[in-house]
Amino acid sequence: MNKIQNPTLMLFPLTSAKKLKPNFLFIGKNISKLIFSLSFDLKKAEMDIDSERYSMACLFSALIWGIMGILIYSLFGILIFKSINSTFLIFAIFSFFLTFFLMFFFHLFFPRIRANKIAKLIEQDLLFALRTMLIQVSSGVSLFSAIREISISDYGQVSKEFENVVLDVNTGINEFEALEKLAFKTKSDILKKTIWQILTTMRSGGSVVHALESEISSLNAKQFESIKNYSAELNLWTLMYLIVAAAIPSLGVTFLVIASAVGSATVGKELILGIVVMTLLIQIVIIFLIRSRVPKVIK
Repeated sequence: MNKIQNPTLMLFPLTSAKKLKPNFLFIGKNISKLIFSLSFDLKKAEMDIDSERYSMACLFSALIWGIMGILIYSLFGILIFKSINSTFLIFAIFSFFLTFFLMFFFHLFFPRIRANKIAKLIEQDLLFALRTMLIQVSSGVSLFSAIREISISDYGQVSKEFENVVLDVNTGINEFEALEKLAFKTKSDILKKTIWQILTTMRSGGSVVHALESEISSLNAKQFESIKNYSAELNLWTLMYLIVAAAIPSLGVTFLVIASAVGSATVGKELILGIVVMTLLIQIVIIFLIRSRVPKVIK
């Protein structure tokens, strides 16, 4: 069996999950029904494991995380409270189930997250790959030769996807079937639409050049639109960042000082430090949100 990379934060190796005996797989089969698209997500995420065994790996990993959660809570609880009572035990059990379910559903949804990430990587290089394909097809090169050229070029995830098409064709699969297989497998809606457009054009006897030109024009317009929308959205994020970074700390501390002068409360170092830490954390969150919203149109 080929060794596959373990998902993020999964503590139970997938290589061990692939060796599980069939007697345990009925549990994984029932778990996989929670997300009916899990088997498709695993294929689109390029994870070579079936949904039943992957579900069992999710279960075992979540159990390990739950045990770690209860141990960490118990350690801090004993250090802080110096004793173990009924309230402590209730919160310890709660920490186990909370950690277990959070990590369990994160593991189950990880293939979908990874598939979406792969789709973004595809769309990042797809426009340049299609332009190369258009130039070659326009000059008289066959479609398969153009696909093979892209597969050995530096177009990131697009080259990897087309490399699978070339491998399928070299093993005896028809060119149409290999492209259909890629269309069903990929998570990228743009690549899927492009492939179906090419296949439909070829079957109807039309020009692949015109189909490629149409898809390139559509993709180019979509990328410009995404950049324009992000530019407008960035103005709002910039305003929010300035409010959190400058307005709220200064005005908030001023208001608290005035309120403390009127009332009996005092503004101590702990409160000021808490405001600084809170605003710093919010700024970090906003920065990561802004970064995650950047259109994946170029490296």
